[in-house]
Amino acid sequence: MHQRIRAYFDDLCAWITGLDVGSNELKGTEDTAGSIFINGNFARVLMASHRITGNEAHRDEALRWGDTFCASQQRTQTSKGDDAGYWPDVGPQGNIYFGDAGTAAHALASIYSTAEPGRQETWRAAMERMARFVIDGCAEDPQGQGRDATPSWVIREGRDAGALGCGYYRGKLSVEPYTIATATTGGAFFSELYAITKNPQYRELAAGAVTWLLQTRKDDGEIPYTLAGQTLDSWPLDTMSYCTEAFIAADLLLEDEALRQNLRRQLEPSVHWMISGQNPDGSWGALRSADQQRSPRALTLLTWACPWTAQREAAAKAVNAYCEFLLNPENSAAYGVKELVRTSGFVGLALADLLQPNCTF
Repeated sequence: MHQRIRAYFDDLCAWITGLDVGSNELKGTEDTAGSIFINGNFARVLMASHRITGNEAHRDEALRWGDTFCASQQRTQTSKGDDAGYWPDVGPQGNIYFGDAGTAAHALASIYSTAEPGRQETWRAAMERMARFVIDGCAEDPQGQGRDATPSWVIREGRDAGALGCGYYRGKLSVEPYTIATATTGGAFFSELYAITKNPQYRELAAGAVTWLLQTRKDDGEIPYTLAGQTLDSWPLDTMSYCTEAFIAADLLLEDEALRQNLRRQLEPSVHWMISGQNPDGSWGALRSADQQRSPRALTLLTWACPWTAQREAAAKAVNAYCEFLLNPENSAAYGVKELVRTSGFVGLALADLLQPNCTF
């Protein structure tokens, strides 16, 4: 199985190298070609391939994406008057969504250690500007559209303490809890940035974000999707996929044994939720749905949990069933691998961490 998955992963990476990921404007697809989160995922996959195989071309393309991504950062001032920066989702006038921006910034942080010192200095400065923007908000609408400003997107008090707002949503400032931003920016990105800087503020923010995510978990293990003050039922696998990024980043990088043990205890029901929700063919979700396209990273919840979960045998069986699903060429094509860019990126990340645990963090 390992050999077959390795060959499948290598073939997927060969396809990714033909997309011009380093330009942050994918070639050969019209499926959101300039998305920072899609391209960031592909860069992480290529860097993981380098870590697994030693392929220097894959490393260099991932680093080229990091340079392009940093150069695209938009500059502004925080509510305190300090230098800050942000990344719109697609192009300079795209939406300021901390779900997408957090995914891409996490990608940058995860490949940071492979960059040489000069690159690292530039990248770290960009990531710290992003951190200031999230923590200290903005003095005015950074895109000049007359929308409200905010002193912070981090919720510090009340039952939602630790959560992050969305950024700007449907033309308005959005500071209510957003599950995906809390996971990608709060949990994953700030865990990575803490590992780079050892700034205790970043550690505190990441731990707070993960704690909030765990507090929202339903009794059956599902983590609800909350956006702009509403809880929706249409994105269960997407939500678990993004939350998994936060959980594993915090587990690996925050140097907090109490939090690590709490994660394992709290996520046992979520492991069961994943196992029990698997389709008979080994996949999860409705074929090619928006939820499914963002779901493959949820597989990593099971691969990460296998060493410690009481459901280890069932989790391993579910992982193998998913792999057999992918290894069937008809299934893989129907699923959208090497066609749907969201699906393909998340599949690459999940398989990379299956082949070499934690190599995408």
